[in-house]
Amino acid sequence: MSPNIVNCLVNVSEKAANIARLMRQHDYLFSLLVQEKSIDESNSERFVHDYKTLADVLIQQTIRHDVAASFPELLNNIKGEESSTFTNSLGETVTIEVFDDQSDTSACLLKVLNGDSVAAELLAEEVHKTVDTNMDSIPDLPDGLNYSNMGIWVDPIDATEEYIRGASISSCSSQETRVPTSGLGCVTVLIGGYDIESGKPIVGVINQPFAELTDTGYKGKIVWGVNMDAVRVTNLPQTNPKSTKLAVLSSSEDEKYIKALKDLGYGIIFSAGAGHKILKVITGDADLYLLSKNTTFKWDTCGPQAILNAIEGGLFKIEEIIESGQIVEVDYDDERSNMNEGGLLALRREEKHILQDLYNKK
Repeated sequence: MSPNIVNCLVNVSEKAANIARLMRQHDYLFSLLVQEKSIDESNSERFVHDYKTLADVLIQQTIRHDVAASFPELLNNIKGEESSTFTNSLGETVTIEVFDDQSDTSACLLKVLNGDSVAAELLAEEVHKTVDTNMDSIPDLPDGLNYSNMGIWVDPIDATEEYIRGASISSCSSQETRVPTSGLGCVTVLIGGYDIESGKPIVGVINQPFAELTDTGYKGKIVWGVNMDAVRVTNLPQTNPKSTKLAVLSSSEDEKYIKALKDLGYGIIFSAGAGHKILKVITGDADLYLLSKNTTFKWDTCGPQAILNAIEGGLFKIEEIIESGQIVEVDYDDERSNMNEGGLLALRREEKHILQDLYNKK
């Protein structure tokens, strides 16, 4: 039986989540693994400090390795937020690689970890574990899919600042609202597949490694979606309508948009993580996500948008709506910038009326 790309991405997202949980909950490991991004790499428009961790780099390389092992045509089409380099405390720059053999991966990590064999072996073992989520609801895909025409965007840890901080999860006081405002609950692993020729997102996986805290540690949650002409499906359960309308925003959002949404009857909650905020729209915990600034990238949105499209929602450019009333979806044309220019507006199907409402309020 030929491999299924959705099943592959779901399984590798869970392996990524396992690595993120191991490194965050193992104090010794985590103390070794944080470094500040260079100016060229950082999202400097938004953050004064922007960090990457070995978790980010190792997860991205693990995803790249595992996906390419099943789909060799995708090897050169897998892209992500992080570079593959990491600098150890001795100032040595090491290219992180995941090899077919666990001992080779461990040897590479040994260089990053200044010869710490215990840490290197712990991480290499997690990278090379077999993970099967056994999600039998994943559909069969159309025969003859051209994987050489598929691109993959990866955000190995979205909301890295929350991951590093490890703050307690805090939620809106409303009993009807289930939107963490900060902390590990906002952290996601994002994987999205898109059609290179059309720029259309076609497969998405969002994994929340820290969705639930139990007596034995954190448990995750996975949401996936397929947005192809012949197959449009997600693993989302039916959601119950809320009695109030809720918009989820970044805390730095422009006051004029906050006022416009309030005037249209939306309650406002501020939360971290672009992927997390789109996820809340997907699950129906929020009705829309608006971002007026150009501070997200293709790796933040490709996977979530594929899932949104699968439930007949959309991810639109807010600037086009406000200025001209044109309804333009975010796309993944390889010739354009990796930045999502024109801001974002994520909506479920039943909220699409706001597209015209916002244009009328400009």
